[in-house]
Amino acid sequence: MATHGDLATASTTSNTASNNNNNNNTFASGDVDLDQQTQEQQSQIEKEIANNQPLISVKISTSELKNEYLAEDKVYQDKVSELMKKYKYLRRTRGDGNCFYRAFGFGFLEEKYNNKNDIEKFRQLMLDLKNKLIQLGYLDFTVEDVSDVVNELIDNVCKGGDEASLMESFSSPAHSDYFVAYLRLFTSAYLQMNAAFFENFIDDGKTIKQFCNTEVEPMGRESDNIHITALAKAAAVPLRVVYMDRNEHCLLTTHDFSATDDENRSTFKPMITMLYRPGHYDLLYEH
Repeated sequence: MATHGDLATASTTSNTASNNNNNNNTFASGDVDLDQQTQEQQSQIEKEIANNQPLISVKISTSELKNEYLAEDKVYQDKVSELMKKYKYLRRTRGDGNCFYRAFGFGFLEEKYNNKNDIEKFRQLMLDLKNKLIQLGYLDFTVEDVSDVVNELIDNVCKGGDEASLMESFSSPAHSDYFVAYLRLFTSAYLQMNAAFFENFIDDGKTIKQFCNTEVEPMGRESDNIHITALAKAAAVPLRVVYMDRNEHCLLTTHDFSATDDENRSTFKPMITMLYRPGHYDLLYEH
């Protein structure tokens, strides 16, 4: 039989549980509010970036980079001076996590839009990619949609036949973002088709498929050496990246990404050159 003491204990326990539930609800509410605040802040940052940074810029002198760093910042001022010796112009890309792919797409078409044979080779690569993606389990109509927009962009650029038409196409999110999405799928397909090699460079125990689903295909995900290596080989485009960071032991570091496994390093000539500063890629042009 329950005693008064038991009932008192039960009452206390019930009150404690009720208080704990209220506290838990408060914490849960706080978590929701925090998540919402974080998302709102991220959205605001993305909005400010979109309002203040074009998807792709006109060429500017590399000397303008000096204005981005304090005059007394000797490390970066010296590195910009070194960069200016070989590279005359810089073309900025928007810092939205898609900068590598956008720079790659623009740089490739800038080099090739007047070369009908190379453009046709690229179209064939697109067709081959579509078939590979379908083999890998991607939906036909999804791949078709992306491919159609990319072909439309290429048609517009080739019809215009100049930098102005290329700038116009890549300044339009409707075209530019689809080209980025296509290059992400291109990279993903190559990684998955060569999983045995690339899985050695993936951390966290992810499979190649998981890595592609989370780190390659989603828009806004930043790129690293594994992405660059895969796309350079998939598109058969020799690529050079000039790294500029706060390392005081060297001025600039250059990394070449070959288009084929048997490319001669001593005669390497990049089709596209990019400047990498922590978290961001822009295009570079030699004197």
